[in-house]
Amino acid sequence: MKRFFLYLGVAFMIFYCLFPLYFLLLGSFEPTNVSYSSPPILYPVAFTLSNYIGVFKDIPLSTYIMNSTIVSLSATAIVVFIGAMSAFAIAKIKFRGSGILLNLLLIFGFFPGAIMIFPLYKMFADLHILNNYLSLILPYISMNIPLTVWVLTTYFEQIPIELYEAARVDGMSRFQAFYKIIFPLGIPAVSTVAILDFIACWNEFILALTFMTKKSMRTITVGISMISGRFSYQYPWGEIIAGALLVTVPLVVIIFIAQEKIISGLTAGAIKG
Repeated sequence: MKRFFLYLGVAFMIFYCLFPLYFLLLGSFEPTNVSYSSPPILYPVAFTLSNYIGVFKDIPLSTYIMNSTIVSLSATAIVVFIGAMSAFAIAKIKFRGSGILLNLLLIFGFFPGAIMIFPLYKMFADLHILNNYLSLILPYISMNIPLTVWVLTTYFEQIPIELYEAARVDGMSRFQAFYKIIFPLGIPAVSTVAILDFIACWNEFILALTFMTKKSMRTITVGISMISGRFSYQYPWGEIIAGALLVTVPLVVIIFIAQEKIISGLTAGAIKG
């Protein structure tokens, strides 16, 4: 009987998590008149590919994907590079104030990015870098550094200090010991934070909407939100859902492929032996 309720609870959670995806997938293949049905129809009654075709006709999807890819990959690469070196310094060099620095980074990570919009907009306008990739890359770096440093510091602390000390005795500089010894051993955690940072950059909306006002510079999240119908009061939900699914499915595939690395990377430093 206990197993029955356990399986029932698991089944309910699976249904609870997957039903929104089912509803979105259903809506992406429904004609517009069916999408506006009230109450909504929860089973297939008609099938059309016009929503997916309309996405490519109504917005320059490839341009938006390219913009998001450039911004997300650039920010992720810089965050991982800076975060890995910072975590190495905190975990292995143990300079004065390293613990305070780590705590401050964690505190800064709790602040929502939305509170930075006005000062960043003013600063970027003065620097004339609005509608420039830098106006998104720089904030994304600052937003993702705290999590990256925290995860990598926890992981690097579990790497035996004797390996680092032996490398130093052999004549390696601190940077050489980092990229030849510590960094290769930290690949599981590095892969984890790289994936999480990329997803966070890819899905960000508010800053991209504010700083990228030119149509040619919009990211994919903003571009999809700009899809409009023939009338001001008509929202093409089918096309919006289809566009969202087109850019979400690759992320879901990445997560499924790398889920073991993500879990191992996040939990590797949880238990100290």
